[in-house]
This record gives sequence, C-alpha cells and structure tokens, in this order.
Amino acid sequence: MDNPIRVAVADDHPVIRMGIEATLDSISSVRRMGSAQDSTELVTLLDATPCDILVTDYAMPGGQYGDGLELISFLRSRYSDMHIIVLTGMGKVVLIRSLMAFGIHAILSKTDDISHLSAAVQAVRVGRRYFSPSIAKMMKSQSPGSSTVQLSPREAEVIALYIGGASINGIAEKLQRSKQTVSTQKVNAMRKLGIDSDADLFKYAIELGLYKKEEHK
Repeated sequence: MDNPIRVAVADDHPVIRMGIEATLDSISSVRRMGSAQDSTELVTLLDATPCDILVTDYAMPGGQYGDGLELISFLRSRYSDMHIIVLTGMGKVVLIRSLMAFGIHAILSKTDDISHLSAAVQAVRVGRRYFSPSIAKMMKSQSPGSSTVQLSPREAEVIALYIGGASINGIAEKLQRSKQTVSTQKVNAMRKLGIDSDADLFKYAIELGLYKKEEHK
C-alpha cells in the first residue's frame, strides 16, 4: 500500500472502539496505527506514532489530558498537522458549532451508522469537512447567517481551560504565557464565539455540560 492514511482511534467503550477499528480495517487506503481508551494512552500513542487522522470520542473521561473541548484544543496545539474526526452522542447544535470553531474537520453522530466513518476519512484526507446525516440535518436547520468562525489553537486552548474552571493566572502559569496574553486570547475567543460577558461564557459552558458550579465556589 503506497502512502497509506495513518489513523489512530480513541474511545473508552470497548465495543464502540472495536466497531471503529473494524470499519477502518475495511478501508484499503488506511493503516490503523493503534488505539487508546483515554487521553493519557492517546497522547502516548501519538507521541510515539505520527498519524494523519485521529478518530476520537468526544466524551472520554479519566485521562491526564481531559476530554471534550479541553482535549480537542490540546491535540490541535500539539499535533497541528493531524486531522481530527469526532464521534459524539450529544445532539446539541452548540456542541457542533463549538467543535467547528475548535478546528474539527469531521463530526459523526453515534446515532448514525458507523459506515459513515469511511467517507469522513476520505473527506478530511483531502481537506474537506464531513458531517454524518444527523449532524448535517442539525446544521442545515441553522440560519444562513450563522456561519462558524474558527478559533486559533491558542485561543481554543485558553477558552477550554477557562470554562473548565481554571483562572487567568492559572492558565498563564500552565501554558507559560503572560497574564496579558492569556487575557487577550480569552477576549478574542469570546468575540469570535459571539459571547459578550463571563456570565454568557459560563452559560455556554453549562449548555455544553462543561461547567460545574461547585468547582467555582
């Protein structure tokens, strides 16, 4: 096989992971490089084995690098040339739009047939987006003027950490950036997302299921 598409898999549910692996193994142009069940295993795999595409579950708790938007932003920053296909069981427009803002190339609903993964792999390989039918229907229902802008990897990283409970000072220390830089990146990200205040930002986080009030007491 000349220039195979190198693909990694991440999902914490063994049965779903096996289904993804079987689908990928049926695609002649794909070479499956390995699988992970949490973000710790995933980063270990990707550090050791460069991949062209990652197929990952959105909700995959328990790993060192988190899950959801926090993990997505980390992966985009660390492996900037890798395409990401996200599988999700959440049917919320705000999640789909957020994933697009975070630079995700393809989104598949777990309610759709796993066979759509093959089309998604081929699409992102040539730089095109791909939505499975349920996701496409959801996005088609949006108003024409609601196009999604994309956050830079650094903006995405800051906003994901902030809505996850970290302070500006904490983010600056974690990312080894100045407080002013982090604050500017937060403001820029909020502007792109159409969010005017911290109160609205936390409403956004609550809708995504990311914000737990007890963490911010």
